[in-house]
Amino acid sequence: PLQCWLKVHIGSAPAIVGPPPGAHCGVAGGNGMADGTDERSPKDCETLATSSGSPGNVYLLSYAFNQNHTCFVCGTTAGFRVYTVSPVCEVHRRENSAAFQHSSVVLIAMLFKTNIFAMVTISDDDPTKGGLNKVQIWDDLKGKFVGELRSRNEVKGVSLRRDIIVMVCEYAIYVYTFDKLRVILHLTTNANTKGLCVLAADSDPWILCCPGQSTGAVRVQVGWDDRATHVFTAHQTALAALALNESGSLLATASEKGTVVKVFQRSDGQLLYRLRRSARPAVISCLTFRSDDRFLAVASSSSTVHIFKLDPATALEAGKEVASPALGPAEEPPLPEPADTRGPSIEQMIQKAVTKVASRAAAETVSDVVKGVMPKYFNDLRSFAYFRIPDIDLSGQATVDARSKQARILGPQLAFHKEDPKLFVLHYSGMLYECKFKLDHDPSLGTQDCGFVCATTFFAVRPDFKVQGPSTQVATVAGGAAEDDDEAEAWQLL
Repeated sequence: PLQCWLKVHIGSAPAIVGPPPGAHCGVAGGNGMADGTDERSPKDCETLATSSGSPGNVYLLSYAFNQNHTCFVCGTTAGFRVYTVSPVCEVHRRENSAAFQHSSVVLIAMLFKTNIFAMVTISDDDPTKGGLNKVQIWDDLKGKFVGELRSRNEVKGVSLRRDIIVMVCEYAIYVYTFDKLRVILHLTTNANTKGLCVLAADSDPWILCCPGQSTGAVRVQVGWDDRATHVFTAHQTALAALALNESGSLLATASEKGTVVKVFQRSDGQLLYRLRRSARPAVISCLTFRSDDRFLAVASSSSTVHIFKLDPATALEAGKEVASPALGPAEEPPLPEPADTRGPSIEQMIQKAVTKVASRAAAETVSDVVKGVMPKYFNDLRSFAYFRIPDIDLSGQATVDARSKQARILGPQLAFHKEDPKLFVLHYSGMLYECKFKLDHDPSLGTQDCGFVCATTFFAVRPDFKVQGPSTQVATVAGGAAEDDDEAEAWQLL
């Protein structure tokens, strides 16, 4: 049912180069490519990098951070755009060019900080929407598509590593080698309309996690070795989000309820943390670990982003709760029954336990007994910090939704700063927010409110939009200054 054609061999030896010309804050990146062949003046680079541009508005269809959160890429109704995160700069724009004339990029993924992209495109003049059934590999250095993967079914997601590329359909996942685009694995899943599939960025061998064949189950695939592969039940309802840390040792999951996030030990499915996002259901759009695995951030369809602290001292006791087919799922805690239902209420249970303590003069405190009879959700970890996404833009006007009606964007995407206690929030209003939190905050004082650092408008629907400098009182790096920074990460050619 699946066909694959290799058009061009994608080399694997990287060459270290500097950022492309035209990669400046406040400039909608020119046609400067990663090979540095653009010879135009800075003034020319300020011209919108499109050819045969359409006067119509441009809308967001998808967006995603790259594997190490140094860049993010947006698929639009006219092509795609690439940005660096810190500072926020638009470095590439491929819209309405020959390859994307009358085309939209429905899904897109970027391979680290390189010239290689995997995307799903559809043509405006194709009534069959056949483009939804294939993944195309775009080489920005050559300015053309160099590979193509096809399926009989609509592609729901795509994931990349340096050694493999994964195509996700609703009931199947295909794994290919990146150098030859040769299929090496075919996995069957439960209904996966969101295209859930995550790869560990730095693991060896590669680690893949995806929905299993039953509702709420997670499949962990470790390279080609089936001995290290296992399936466990994470939730009783369908999965809504997955995330692996960089090494692949931790797996975070969320169900379609969106009230509880769980963190498992990837190797055996042991439940380490139950994180209470809210009592109100929401659609989880993103889970992401900090590089040191000390924090997990959660974004959803609500306006609040939560940051949880993963302290080993608060992890569940080893072996106390393990989600596996043999032991059953780690169940969602039930809500407390109303007081007028049959059987004792929670208040009655607490009173009985307290009376028992008093009558027997037990050594344990009342709080210990209360903790034992409380429903499990009272013991779930609450968020360490939160950030509330503003509902107004930099001009004081209500934020607008820049998504197309066909967009697959469910909510914000998140990325931690590599070193500082900061979080980037990529929002479909076209804003990138940066907030900070205190590492030494005392949780007993309640959840801390993240401090606002800055906000940058990276996208607007008008086709001639150019990225503006961040709005903040905090000093920021001037446009283009990062090119001379010794610590600035180099671009790579593949």
